[in-house]
Amino acid sequence: MNRRELLAGLGSAGALAGAGTLLRVGPPSFGADGPEMSDGDESLEVETIDARGSEAGTVRVPTDAVVLVTFFVTGCGNCQAQIPELAAARDRLRERRGDAVRFVAATYQRSETLSPAALREWWATHGGDWAVGYDAGLAEAYGVVGYPTTILVDPNGEKRWHETAVLDHETIVRDVDAELEARDSDGDRGEEDPSDETTGESTASRIDVSGP
Repeated sequence: MNRRELLAGLGSAGALAGAGTLLRVGPPSFGADGPEMSDGDESLEVETIDARGSEAGTVRVPTDAVVLVTFFVTGCGNCQAQIPELAAARDRLRERRGDAVRFVAATYQRSETLSPAALREWWATHGGDWAVGYDAGLAEAYGVVGYPTTILVDPNGEKRWHETAVLDHETIVRDVDAELEARDSDGDRGEEDPSDETTGESTASRIDVSGP
């Protein structure tokens, strides 16, 4: 196990100790943090593979769409449970929003320990059908530790929310919709409404799911 996978596992142990094997059904915590961006920063990428719904190459974040990025490892039961929820959310969002939302999945594992063929098989087994590959610095840039962790990044590079848990597909759809509606009403998002009293604290209930 390399240093990146060790750090991810340590972070996940803390996050999942309190959550158990839980399905997250409440609103994610919002934030406005993100890395310092530069046009030449090649670290903000996912090295994608040829798999169902994915092409070999790289995906850059941010892009001109809102991007939902999920970080995972293949041996994690909660990560396995997250993929079908993401697939259901993606189908609904594509019907309603078209290309306004892009989904990306990034594993902390490296190709030396998890081959593209093995990742491709895992992806198909669990219902993935969008860009998937190896994290190339994105998690570090956005302060992500643990798995499964899902973040929403706007076209300006701001992280709009960040959750380490298994997210219910209805929650994903609702809260991505809320972000897009806010962007539509604010133009290019612009300044936050000073009257917004959102605390960013989560008060969600949770539902047990099976998994190791």
